[in-house]
Amino acid sequence: MKRSMGFSLIEVLIATIILGVLIGSLVGPLGGLFRMTKRNQEMLDSTTLAQQVVEKVMRDWRDPDNFARSCLNAATDIPDGVAVEVQDLNASGDPVSGYYPLRDCTSAADSVPLKRLKVTANANGGAPAEIVMDVARPQP
Repeated sequence: MKRSMGFSLIEVLIATIILGVLIGSLVGPLGGLFRMTKRNQEMLDSTTLAQQVVEKVMRDWRDPDNFARSCLNAATDIPDGVAVEVQDLNASGDPVSGYYPLRDCTSAADSVPLKRLKVTANANGGAPAEIVMDVARPQP
């Protein structure tokens, strides 16, 4: 009697079950990888937004009057989802005030040599990013 060359139904079923288990074990970690990628992109977006705001403030604070008043030019806008706070520092870098929001340019000027700038950004409702840096009074 001649035996047929091929797979039996049992062999095909067992191979299908093994393949299903292998694919199932790979799909779970891939889902986690996609979630992690999304969180990382949200953090990158927030950090980029915070860096852009820091650059705007630094540009406006090149003017000694803006620095002294802790304010920005009227044309400089702060995007939604961004908080900017300022803290006055003495020459040693020690705080002499608590954090306060940016002021309008009609407020009284102060004479502190350093300011700590804290920018917190939350782009698109994702993970927030915070940048803190000390800024020296510009020379007139």
